[in-house]
Amino acid sequence: MIKKARMASYPTRFGLSLDHAGANLSNSNWAVMPTSNYRKANRFGREMAAHFLQQLKDDPDNVGAGVLGHIAGDIDFQDKTATKGYWVGFFSYLERHLYRSAKRCDVFVDLAFVQAEYDHRAQYATELARMEG
Repeated sequence: MIKKARMASYPTRFGLSLDHAGANLSNSNWAVMPTSNYRKANRFGREMAAHFLQQLKDDPDNVGAGVLGHIAGDIDFQDKTATKGYWVGFFSYLERHLYRSAKRCDVFVDLAFVQAEYDHRAQYATELARMEG
């Protein structure tokens, strides 16, 4: 007898595909199975967040690309069932890591660095466009 592979009830990889950029497609990043067990959904939500954080570590080019915004855009925040436990756990675990990260640096110094980086890119793009024509 051949056993069927069990499909995960939650996503473990998140992305921003070209067809998803600029438009929230139904469940492209947040395809969770409905559940009646809030506690279990909350646990899986934390696990999804850990997968997301590991994905950022593995592929830092996605940092700042808006993947988290697209995940949030795909979540049904109006869902009042136990299924909302997924997103509650997901964002709660991310908050924990945001706090741990913020403790380790001066967030306003980091913000100034990031802003300068974006300003530099914008200036370069403007100069390039002017040179091209």
